[in-house]
Amino acid sequence: MLSIALRATAIVAVVAGGAIARADDSQGAGGEGRLTAIADILAGVAPPAGEHRFDALLQGDAWRQHRQASESGWTKVRTRIERMNAWQAANLPAPAAGATLVYPFSGPDFINAYALFPDYDTYVFFSLEPPGHTPRLEGMSQREFARLLSDLRYALNDVVQLNFFITPNMKDRMQTDNLQGVTPVLLSMMGLMQLQVRQVETIDPWPQRTAALQQPGARQPAQPAHVIRIDFANPRTGRTQHLVYASLDVSDRALAAYPEFLAWLRGFHSPTIFLKSASYLLHGTNFKQVRDYIRDDAALLVQDDTGMPYRTLREAGFRLTLHGQYERPVKLFENRYQKDLEDAFAASGNRTSLPFPFGYNWRKEGRSGLIVARRES
Repeated sequence: MLSIALRATAIVAVVAGGAIARADDSQGAGGEGRLTAIADILAGVAPPAGEHRFDALLQGDAWRQHRQASESGWTKVRTRIERMNAWQAANLPAPAAGATLVYPFSGPDFINAYALFPDYDTYVFFSLEPPGHTPRLEGMSQREFARLLSDLRYALNDVVQLNFFITPNMKDRMQTDNLQGVTPVLLSMMGLMQLQVRQVETIDPWPQRTAALQQPGARQPAQPAHVIRIDFANPRTGRTQHLVYASLDVSDRALAAYPEFLAWLRGFHSPTIFLKSASYLLHGTNFKQVRDYIRDDAALLVQDDTGMPYRTLREAGFRLTLHGQYERPVKLFENRYQKDLEDAFAASGNRTSLPFPFGYNWRKEGRSGLIVARRES
């Protein structure tokens, strides 16, 4: 039985430490259902019955073209989601009450996170891409609306076709004149998955650090941190879930500007960690603090070979289960080949293919590999 309802057509820990929140948008701002309607429209899905505030905008060619183009792309994604959701139900443990999923280097990849982990209370993403804001569809001209939808489809193209986002493309495609940041992308994915969006707000988990950076002469970080929270509900359960998206550089050198970040992250106790298409960043020397956090704090880790080095997980005493098959890294990352991981896959005797593409070797469906690491109690 699927945990996610798909469209047939195209916090307790969050505010720990005195975080300051500012509501950017909510269902109450402008009427019940507004954000859900916006998410649906961005996904190319007809808004809920009885929602008429955007009727005039949806009469033009821009909406008709968007619905048609979105349906074509989302058909592939829906099949992928259904396979992932069925796989997780059979292979991953159910989360405990109040569970948190942490997704480092996520970009706006809500689709994969929610397909594999649909029943968590809180989802914490962190990545370089700025959050941006909810598009203000009210009063938007047909020309502006068409440009927004066109840029959104372009921004989504990589995840639709490849099942991962390409970092340089995100920088170009999610910071245009018409599409600002990852929020519209996240909302469109929630629309596809038939989730009800209740609120989008900016939060400041580290107000004392913000105040210190505002002092005259304070040295400014190369990339100031920005954090948003999206509250949403799955109609299947009716309960509110939370997505926290933090935009900041988490390399060791950059974290000197935000020393509170890792302590804040550790406030989400015994998290599940998700790593996918992570450019092997944790294999190098520039992200030691994040690597140590994952090694020390993760209760459950689900990743492809681009996440934590297999050797590190084995030495840390995780109980490891391998799914699918190991495929050597693509040419860009060929120096990240892990012989011990390839040997472990071979020794496992696993002949069952992963039923969905996962990681950079997307062209070879059935040759994707996935690692599940459980901390021994």
